[in-house]
Amino acid sequence: MAEIHITGQKTLKRLNAEFQENFPYLFLSFCTVEDWEKANNTEEGGEIYPFDENMRLSEVRVKKESPGDISIHGRTLVKNLEKIFLDNFGICCQVGMSWKGNGMYTGEGYKKLSLTQLNRELESKGYDKKPKLQ
Repeated sequence: MAEIHITGQKTLKRLNAEFQENFPYLFLSFCTVEDWEKANNTEEGGEIYPFDENMRLSEVRVKKESPGDISIHGRTLVKNLEKIFLDNFGICCQVGMSWKGNGMYTGEGYKKLSLTQLNRELESKGYDKKPKLQ
């Protein structure tokens, strides 16, 4: 399994395409931390507005200092991948999947799995291949 190198010059669309080449039953979605927190606040609720996938990581990141080389691979845990984007770029990244065209984000039960483990589990359960959040 190849490593996916994360650079500020990649568009979110390209990053997701590289991710899906390695993990075809998963996708990545990116938004502001504020959107994510508001949407997950049970009292207020709110909608998540993902960043335009044609934008570069360097355009959407909040933390501008260079985190150095970052790469992800099959052994990366879902929770660690999401934490990498929050800690290094100041944005929310969520790993998602799709069942019969309905996109959803991974819940707590999946956060401790590696990307390879989660991808295999979703494949065995008949989840959609090359999903997108609808």
